[in-house]
Amino acid sequence: MLTLQTSSLLQIAPTLATFFAVALRSPAQPVRQILEVMNARKPQVVVLAVIDSLDLKVYTDFAPELVELHQLLKQGGLIFACKPVSRHTTPAIASILTGLPPKAHGIVVSKDVATAKIKSILELLHEHGKPTAAVLDTNGARPLDGRVSYVIGFENREDIVAYDAEITAHTLSILRTQHEVRLLLTHLRSIDRFAHRGWDLQVAAGVVNAHMHEIIRAVADRNGLLFVCGDHEAHLPERMATSGQQQQIPLIVAAPTYMNEEISGGTV
Repeated sequence: MLTLQTSSLLQIAPTLATFFAVALRSPAQPVRQILEVMNARKPQVVVLAVIDSLDLKVYTDFAPELVELHQLLKQGGLIFACKPVSRHTTPAIASILTGLPPKAHGIVVSKDVATAKIKSILELLHEHGKPTAAVLDTNGARPLDGRVSYVIGFENREDIVAYDAEITAHTLSILRTQHEVRLLLTHLRSIDRFAHRGWDLQVAAGVVNAHMHEIIRAVADRNGLLFVCGDHEAHLPERMATSGQQQQIPLIVAAPTYMNEEISGGTV
């Protein structure tokens, strides 16, 4: 049975800020358990992988398809259940990166980033000489140009499987070639698109799992730390027709290098 600690998506940025020793304007507190892992591991790079529409029900219902994420827990990763901060992607990711609720950061659409007075953890680290990177859609990437060390954007398209493949390829490229990067944001969208279209989520989960397989191993190769979370609950038609309880969002934190060492030592 899955044992969940509770946390908040608003605690991700304060946790990162504390580890990297930069000041962040957020009332949320860092997560002690995550900081203990970070301070013990001293990761060369931290990858924040936001999987659009990954809520706890999707995570558990499609466990066989999302085996890479579940394997992280079996090998020592942490998992937290987080209350959603928004039903929409842009304000949710802005909250993840600033540690502020949507009403406080005021970012509703991507272009709001350019005029926002609040700075994200990516921007703060960049300003403090700690290179950061973001791999996401063009609308989200454009306002970050010049404010984040490496920004790669891709035009939205109907073929979301090909889109996520490009996002993953460039995420891997940064991890393998830009070794000065300390924090990297990447955003996979197949589950969200399939949910909106009413397509088979098993297929979408399998696509995401294959990409996460590659990202996890690239993080392991860099002695890095991986944060994986959703942004909001999945917008599924059957849920929209009911007034059931809002789904929580998983936050997984794992050090794949450490896991690989355990496996090679035969202790798992």
